[in-house]
Amino acid sequence: MSMNMKMTKAILGLLAAAACLLANAGVIHFDDLPGDETLPIAAGYAGFDWTNMGTVRFDAWPGSGFEAGTVSGDNVAYNWYGAPATVASSDGGAFAFTGAYFTSAWVEQEISFEGWRSGQQLFASGAYTLETTAPVWIQLDWAGIDTLLIYNSSPTPWAMDEFTVPEPGSLALVGTSVVGLMAARRRRKA
Repeated sequence: MSMNMKMTKAILGLLAAAACLLANAGVIHFDDLPGDETLPIAAGYAGFDWTNMGTVRFDAWPGSGFEAGTVSGDNVAYNWYGAPATVASSDGGAFAFTGAYFTSAWVEQEISFEGWRSGQQLFASGAYTLETTAPVWIQLDWAGIDTLLIYNSSPTPWAMDEFTVPEPGSLALVGTSVVGLMAARRRRKA
């Protein structure tokens, strides 16, 4: 087999593995929750513990960032009373945070993030400006964290939709693809 053919197969295999990871990202829409703004998001929901967070229906506050920030379905998550919020792995294991849509509920404000693992800060973002009229996709691509802290510059809530993390099955599929590529390469050599 020519060197070009080997290189082409290796590149195609890696692209297929990457496509598996990207195509199977887990997106949390919050639409299976009641959207009752007085209820907290329950610990363990979608594999995470949500501190200082609830959900609200898009039509609960017409003209607000809650309405403008609803990207999918009827509900968005939000931070209670405009205070900092935390999303942590329910089992203490590491996760990867790809990103989410954010919109300020009432006034323009800034939002920033920290990623933690076992009590040590691994990541910190700069500030992102949120408006009340349209959601902003904030992509961080942080891996190996067990806690995501979300801070805002104003004591006003923000709306969050399509919280995106790679699904564990996607990571396993990528690992299986890589092992398959290695096994195929060893068979060819033998």
